[in-house]
Amino acid sequence: MNTLEIRYSTLRDAFTLFGVLFYIQVITFVLGLGGASSFGDIDKDLEGSIANQVCGLITLLVPLFFFIRNKVFLSKTFYRSNFFLLVFILCVIASINWSHDPMLSLKRFIAMLSVVFFAGFIAYNYPLEKITFMLGCAIGVAAFIGLILAIVMPDVAFLSGGIRDGAFKGIFAEKNAGARLNAIAILLLLPMIRQRNRWALFCSFFSLVAILLARSATGVVLIISGTFSYWYFLTLIRLRINHSQLMFLGSTFLYLLMCLFLYSNVAVLLEMSGRDPSLTDRTLIWELLAPFIDGQFLKGYGFGAFWSSPDAAAFITRWGYIGNAHSGYMETLLNGGVIQLTALALLLGEALLKQYRAVTANQAAQFRASALVIIGLFAVTNYVAYVIPNYRSAEFLVFCTLALSFRRHPATYPESSPAILRQRSSGKSLPRKSAKA
Repeated sequence: MNTLEIRYSTLRDAFTLFGVLFYIQVITFVLGLGGASSFGDIDKDLEGSIANQVCGLITLLVPLFFFIRNKVFLSKTFYRSNFFLLVFILCVIASINWSHDPMLSLKRFIAMLSVVFFAGFIAYNYPLEKITFMLGCAIGVAAFIGLILAIVMPDVAFLSGGIRDGAFKGIFAEKNAGARLNAIAILLLLPMIRQRNRWALFCSFFSLVAILLARSATGVVLIISGTFSYWYFLTLIRLRINHSQLMFLGSTFLYLLMCLFLYSNVAVLLEMSGRDPSLTDRTLIWELLAPFIDGQFLKGYGFGAFWSSPDAAAFITRWGYIGNAHSGYMETLLNGGVIQLTALALLLGEALLKQYRAVTANQAAQFRASALVIIGLFAVTNYVAYVIPNYRSAEFLVFCTLALSFRRHPATYPESSPAILRQRSSGKSLPRKSAKA
């Protein structure tokens, strides 16, 4: 009797595809037929979706089983390489103890942990070159699906009413989040675009079209600044300046000075481009939230618990329910106060330092330079959008995947018998009963 044979790598790739499609909202959109809840719906937002909870648990439990089986948590290197990420997670756990709604904080923490574990699964199993190409192409395909949707179901793909009337959002619940993610996809694919990879060109083209239809200034700025930054560091690599730590450090310092100059004149640049200096009322939102932050400055309200706390009622009465502070740093202060904000700053610094060291060590320097630029842009974007640690954001998945580090070795297979090892080395497929994820 013939038996169906499935390779272990096939199961691994299928699970990875499932998780990526879930976190870039393709699965959520299909299940909800475009009816995903928005941040304006407080009841649906706080209760959550059953489908999202099930998919989130799958992306938590499968990687957890995988890491336990491969003894990842017994490796000292894992803890040294990801120390500040673990510190940040511990700070989030601690905030559950004093949370205004401990059960909600626990649910939000589990959702965030699902993103981290799934990102770790990707980082452990694939090299950086495959990770950037896979994530970039997946987001580009999601943009392509959204553009098809714009033809067959324009009322779903485009916003209607308000100041954003006619803006393209595609399969995403929020058009700015979709535009930022498409911009990140283009930056992820830059190394492959340089090599004229057809898939990279195809996917980045549709991501660019989606950004333009969304009329997102943030998306355009991310592409321009990210491309220029990548070109700058790529030039340093071509000139082999990265081989000298002193020269590369000096060149990076010069780059940071240019960034600081632009930041100091951001108001002028916004006026010149015809954009709102208040960042679409974000500064007003932050002013209204400032008293609540000052009142719980040290420890915050608990992870994700502010919007269900009694103090939020005054803000919601005046402004309405918006679900987050539209700033990752302001939201972090609400979640865990200055303690959690400090841990977040250290986490961002650790992630940048990893990629910086990899560039100076000339380890896949062109791809590491792209990752360095993207993490830097996340640190900036987090000021005007809730990106890190937003478990709903695919950007957070990209960040965690780039930030996590493991020892450089392929994932071990569950099987260890000599016969199966010979099968795998010869390229033969594994029997279904012995291929376990």
